[in-house]
Amino acid sequence: GLRVARVGVSSVVVLKARRTSRVRDSTNRTSRAIRMADEKPTLLEHEWVEFSARVRRVCKRSAALTLSAAIISFGLLIASITCVFALRYIVVPRGPASLSQDLVFDYTAAAPVARVSFIPQKFANTGESKPRKGRIVSAKQNFDVDIEFVVPDSEYNVNVGMFQVNAKLLTPSGKTLLERSRPGIVKYTSKEVKWLKTVVWWPFHALGLIEEQQNVRVAMVQNYKEDSESPFTDIEVTMKPHAGSARLPQIYEARAIVHLSMNFVAKLLYFYPIASSFVLVGLFWSGFSFAAFVSTVISLLIMGSKIDEKDAESPMKPDEIGKYARAIADAMDSAESSQAPAHTTNGMMDEGLRRRNVSPSS
Repeated sequence: GLRVARVGVSSVVVLKARRTSRVRDSTNRTSRAIRMADEKPTLLEHEWVEFSARVRRVCKRSAALTLSAAIISFGLLIASITCVFALRYIVVPRGPASLSQDLVFDYTAAAPVARVSFIPQKFANTGESKPRKGRIVSAKQNFDVDIEFVVPDSEYNVNVGMFQVNAKLLTPSGKTLLERSRPGIVKYTSKEVKWLKTVVWWPFHALGLIEEQQNVRVAMVQNYKEDSESPFTDIEVTMKPHAGSARLPQIYEARAIVHLSMNFVAKLLYFYPIASSFVLVGLFWSGFSFAAFVSTVISLLIMGSKIDEKDAESPMKPDEIGKYARAIADAMDSAESSQAPAHTTNGMMDEGLRRRNVSPSS
């Protein structure tokens, strides 16, 4: 019985000692948490809080910049398309790039003459003297005029040699806008070269696929600007022999060719409208985007320097930094302090509140 009593007493003493130890440990932890909350934040805590605030600002700024970049990029795309349409309207000429009309010369005269109009007539031989209305080239547009002769490659034409071509640009009413005179010549070919070509190409000559002829092209007018008041519609061509001769070359056919005078960019835009438009939109968009990117980088550098100066002038208060540390300490110790007796926990909390200059609740 005595042994049992001793064992019971020992068990009670051990339980009391364990309980006292747990209460002491809980009290020490609570006191340490209160001291940590009252103390100023360490350098590491200050850097972490500052880093978190900077990360949040950077994320917000990145989201705003991304949305702004998307809107600006779409606006730059619309501006690029508008610029391409405006460029096409200014640079690309309207109407066909080339017009051609056959010339029929009157060989009853000493100097054969041919006149042709580039505006089609709806009715022929009506006897109307009213001038025709129309325009084949846009106003202020430059164009060239060539006269092309298809002549037989004969000894007679070679002997004729040089001849003179005279051309007049006329309005529908017959007013002369411009008159030019240019020489033409039939190219010489020796008998040996002609014989060699005949031997090489004789099957095609025999089948009628190749004829013994050559083209004589005479550039009459270059870079003539269309008048807005007096449009060019007709042309009159006269052939004359050279001085000391009365012979003119024999011709199969002749034609007057009017083609627009365009630079390299205008030709690309005119003959390749879709491909050139896509390329120009891409170039304009890239240029505008690069300019916007450079402007954004410069503005961000200026804004960043101003923000750093503002942060340096108004640093974060210690109380604002310490509240994060106190919140973390209270959250970590809330679970452990709950194991201590109620009166001990309430006493420690009242002590912590008194140290923070806050009246404890009843």
